Amino acid sequence: CAMQWTGNTSSAGLRNYRLANFPSEADAKAANYSVTHKGHCAACSTIQDLGVYLRQNLTEPTRTCAMKLIKKNQLDCLRKIGFSEECASIWSWNVLNTRKHCGLICLKSLIYNEPFNKPDGSLNDCLQCDEDKSGPNFKYFSGRTRRNSGIPSSIWRPPSQRYLMEHCYWYGQL
Repeated sequence: CAMQWTGNTSSAGLRNYRLANFPSEADAKAANYSVTHKGHCAACSTIQDLGVYLRQNLTEPTRTCAMKLIKKNQLDCLRKIGFSEECASIWSWNVLNTRKHCGLICLKSLIYNEPFNKPDGSLNDCLQCDEDKSGPNFKYFSGRTRRNSGIPSSIWRPPSQRYLMEHCYWYGQL
């Protein structure tokens, strides 16, 4: 997924941009686009959502939102973090689906304050359940994840699962 600044600005004075999918980083560069994350563009591919991902470690704020049992409160919490409406919706779906399939496992993990990773580096049982039950749909419909955007997380992942990249989208005069 790559972005390109347009010559236009919004009514709020913000620079407009376009997102496009490319088969490779080289193809994106050849078309004068900047790769914003590995994989296809989707709900969380916006520059607004990139800013949210870059601005903070999302693990604790999103967990706080996940604790909200009423879906509207959960969505409001995700919006307050700064997510776009579409991205907040896929994060909310992830929470609800993980709660449905992994609720007891994750409750145990929370009660015992288990670290995110086991001593061998693998995910704790809650995160592994989330990865297995919600991960594939979340990755597809969000487009952007911390891993495929080269953004560190408090959840350790092996290097083979992380896309190394730099985010620089300068559009002004130097």
